Amino acid sequence: MSTKTLPPEHRNALGLEALRGLPRGVAQVYLQNNTLTGVLFLVGLFISGEIAGLSALLGSAVGIATAALLRVPAERIGQGLYGFNAVLVALGAAGSFRPLWLTALVAAGGAVVATLLTHVAQYFLRVPAYTAPFVFTYWLLEYLHESRHWPSAPPAHRFLGLGIFASEAEVFLVTGLLPGLFVLAGLAVSRWTLAVGAFAAALVTYGIVRGLPLFPPNEITTGVYGFNAVLVTVGMLSTGRGWRACVLAVPAVLLLQAGIEAIGLTPATFPFVLAMWCADLWRARSMHEK
Repeated sequence: MSTKTLPPEHRNALGLEALRGLPRGVAQVYLQNNTLTGVLFLVGLFISGEIAGLSALLGSAVGIATAALLRVPAERIGQGLYGFNAVLVALGAAGSFRPLWLTALVAAGGAVVATLLTHVAQYFLRVPAYTAPFVFTYWLLEYLHESRHWPSAPPAHRFLGLGIFASEAEVFLVTGLLPGLFVLAGLAVSRWTLAVGAFAAALVTYGIVRGLPLFPPNEITTGVYGFNAVLVTVGMLSTGRGWRACVLAVPAVLLLQAGIEAIGLTPATFPFVLAMWCADLWRARSMHEK
């Protein structure tokens, strides 16, 4: 039965959940089911650039529409669970493809692919997919970009700040002091400990990469070496783990990022995904043994 033949009350429920899911799809990038968090994240993205903000909205909307066509329960759509991978893919397209019409086309197409992978993953994985659908779709887009030699968007450093704050924004593939502060604010309204954890993870990784003469200073200040640490810390705290798990996870994602870069791949958020999978599988094994 298609959505066109649903009773009016069902259509109204789906429409209401879709409206909720639009900002929550952005919030779920950080595993947060919070509308205000998503709104603050979007403000930070629009500060980074209009294209980034519009791309996030487009990705979330396409994810919602695709999930509706897949007959995903309206409640899950409203939680943004089918939007966040699409949001990240759309932001990746915004940074990798030009002209604008191609950006929109690739963003929408990639968002559909990421949402389909999100849907399929629940049937095959014993653990949540997290941002793995985004990572695999992003790698595909990178290959298409390089094979066709499409022009890329110029880097935007209008609000460049210390990597301590830019790391939070870099999760969304943007950078800057103000976008990072809005991300921290969004985490704080969801749970203040998440903002503290994110800041602490960014601070620790910033100190590590600053202390080692192996990393280009211009890349350090964009937060490119800290965003997986920030994301995994929020992920650990959001899934009921404590600070000890965060202390172990931060150096783990830094090593994973170095290893992925060493084999010639863009790490994206895959270090975060691998760390969360290991933690989830360890928890499942421990519960099974008990």
